[in-house]
Amino acid sequence: MLNLEIAKQIGEPICPQLPVPVEISAIADTFTAEVGEKVWRYTAVDSSLDICLQVDANGAMTTVKRTPTGDAELTFMGLNSKYEYVLIDDILSETDNTQVLGRRKASITRAMDKREVYTIITALLAKTASYLPGVEPWEVVPASADDLYDVFMKMKHKVEDYGDGYVLLVGSTVKEKMDTYDKDNVASFNYNITFAARLAAMGIEVKKVYGKVELTDGGGETVIMDPKKAILVAKNSRVAEGKPIKFVRRKIGADIAKLMGADVDTAQRALFVTPTPVNLAGVPTLAYGVYGYESVIFTVTNPYAIVVSDLSTVV
Repeated sequence: MLNLEIAKQIGEPICPQLPVPVEISAIADTFTAEVGEKVWRYTAVDSSLDICLQVDANGAMTTVKRTPTGDAELTFMGLNSKYEYVLIDDILSETDNTQVLGRRKASITRAMDKREVYTIITALLAKTASYLPGVEPWEVVPASADDLYDVFMKMKHKVEDYGDGYVLLVGSTVKEKMDTYDKDNVASFNYNITFAARLAAMGIEVKKVYGKVELTDGGGETVIMDPKKAILVAKNSRVAEGKPIKFVRRKIGADIAKLMGADVDTAQRALFVTPTPVNLAGVPTLAYGVYGYESVIFTVTNPYAIVVSDLSTVV
């Protein structure tokens, strides 16, 4: 009976109502891949000019040779939680009973969400070539006299020819300085900028990226985003279809899920509960084991719609 109760409570896909973190859904189009399905990205940007000529007096046509843009297969990244376990004796002796396993579910969900966001943000800030089509995102380096407003305007002007509907991802220190900007500068204002209202009026949605995640076993927590950096994304692209980032999760097929001990035939991320006894270093142990797994990848399809900045000299 206990086993059935646990399976009903947490033996199902993690967070099916919110399949990706809000930061990812704000800047990326999301897709799924079937088991064994290949996913490809372009390795170069089609930089051909848009040309329309006036008809030649003799009717002659100008010819130009074009070549297809190369592609490369994306390699999925498998993510998993630690293999956690809870002793049956502990479950039965506590008042919350199976809720202790529910808390582990929440922790695994948060960790995987954070790792996904961390991977994308780190790649954008580092301009990691393997995620890019041969062109890097823009970068704004603050000038000595720039403040937050100047830098954000420069960032917007970099991408506004390539898209609109902006999402501004900021680290914690940048967000704090944004919150106090009007008061910090009130003595020097010749006119009131009303910082937050001005950004909103320009269609810039601000999202603070917060939290920490442990990337290696025992390696300590790492901040998801450098607190003094910012990324501006034009999510409505004018030169490429959709948002400038594509995020893909591999589906877990029913047959594979059955072999793994879970019913997740339509899931992209899964939580598994292993029945008692749990094998701990060769010793059968009266416990339930819990772990999560997913397979993901992302790529940048339109780097012209993304601009990054290090605001260490400003904040």
